[in-house]
Amino acid sequence: MLKRILFDPAFLFLIAINIYCIWYYQNNPGQFHTIVFLYWGQSVLIGFFNFIDLLTIKNVIPGSMKFNDAPVQNTPRAKGCAAMFFAFHYGMFHLVYGIFIIAQSNFLVDYRFVLIGLAAFSLNLLMEFIRHKHWQKNNAVNLGKLFFLPYLRIIPMHLMIMGPVFFNWDASTIFLVLKTMADVIMYLITSPLHKPALPINKTL
Repeated sequence: MLKRILFDPAFLFLIAINIYCIWYYQNNPGQFHTIVFLYWGQSVLIGFFNFIDLLTIKNVIPGSMKFNDAPVQNTPRAKGCAAMFFAFHYGMFHLVYGIFIIAQSNFLVDYRFVLIGLAAFSLNLLMEFIRHKHWQKNNAVNLGKLFFLPYLRIIPMHLMIMGPVFFNWDASTIFLVLKTMADVIMYLITSPLHKPALPINKTL
């Protein structure tokens, strides 16, 4: 596993983007809100790709997710409903955070850096999405896990907002460290390279 991680271009690219963000902040300490805005955009992109992933799943593990105490069926309509619910719930979270971030930044953001960063994150997520779809051809998907994993992105935001208010923590230090950790952890959990196969003929 370690060898595959170290030679995984998508993983190395993700680490490089985060290191670049840290480097940018060290050289532009007055632009912390730019980093925050970029992370919010990255989180929205993650939600978008996850939404498309939910819409295009072919096979799910029976009983891996329930709505109103009933398991989600392996039908286009059921999976579409799960995707739409995710888009609404995840989107509302990020709408609230987006309003908060904009209010805090007063629009003093390096938009060029944000656009470059979002382009890099989009490329990284696209590579992951293509690989994930290739993995799904021969494997059933845990729908519940796929639905809830993107919410890991919200945890650093909560701590970044609440930490400085209640504990007088340095928001920038907490934010950048937790962001990198969340990226790495989520990648290792979701990447097909690092999880066991679930053959369709054994799970459906």
